Amino acid sequence: MTESLIAPLPNTQGAPDDVAPPPSRGEGSEQQAASDSAPSSVAAAALIYRGPEAEAVETAEPEAPPAEEQAPVAYEPFELPQGVEVDTAALEEAQSLFAEARLSQPQAQKLVDLYAGKMNELVQRQISAAEGRQKAWVAEVKSDPELGGRRFEQARAAAQKALNRFGTPELRRTLDELWVGNNPQLFRFFVRVGQAVSEDSWVGARSSAGRPSAAETLYPTNTNDK
Repeated sequence: MTESLIAPLPNTQGAPDDVAPPPSRGEGSEQQAASDSAPSSVAAAALIYRGPEAEAVETAEPEAPPAEEQAPVAYEPFELPQGVEVDTAALEEAQSLFAEARLSQPQAQKLVDLYAGKMNELVQRQISAAEGRQKAWVAEVKSDPELGGRRFEQARAAAQKALNRFGTPELRRTLDELWVGNNPQLFRFFVRVGQAVSEDSWVGARSSAGRPSAAETLYPTNTNDK
C-alpha cells in the first residue's frame, strides 16, 4: 500500500516475527472511539488544502446589487438675450451633453448664457469691421482722381443712373446685404456704365436732330418751287 504523503502510517518496522499483542478490551474500545472521532486522511487533506478554486470563492467580492436606472433629465426652454438667435440643431446637441453630464437647469442655463454672450461678441466685432471697411472705401472713392474731388457728385449720379437702368431690385438688395455698394472698383464700374449710357444718348439725340425724317426723304420739299 502506497504511503500517504499527508498522513503517513505509524512506523511498523521490526522483526518479521514480532506480533503485536491484541489490545485489551478497554484499550480496543478507546482506540475505536478515537478512530471514529478523528477525521480520515482524505477529510483531513480537504480541511488542510482545498485548492485554488476554494480560495477564489473565499476571496471573491460579493456582487453589488444592480443599480436602479436613473430617470432621464429634461430641460425647460432656455432664456436667451434679446436679439440673439441660436441654432436649433446645436442647442439640441448641447442639451444631450447636458443630460449626459446630468446638469441641473441652472447649471445648463449658465453654459447657454456663456455661449450666447460669445456669439453676440462675435457678431458685434463683425459689424464693427464691416462699418470700418465701408468708411475706408468711401474715403478711397472721394480721394480718387477719376471719381473724387469735384467729380464725386457727377460720378455718383452716373453710378445711380446705371443701376436704375440696368439693375434689378434683387441686385440692389444684394449690394445692401453684402455691404459692397461702396466698393471702389464696383463703384467705378457703375460710374463708367452710366457715363457711357449718357454719351450714347447724347450722340443719338444729336444724330437724330441732323438727320431728315423718312417723310422728308421720300417727299423732299423743293424750296425753289413757288
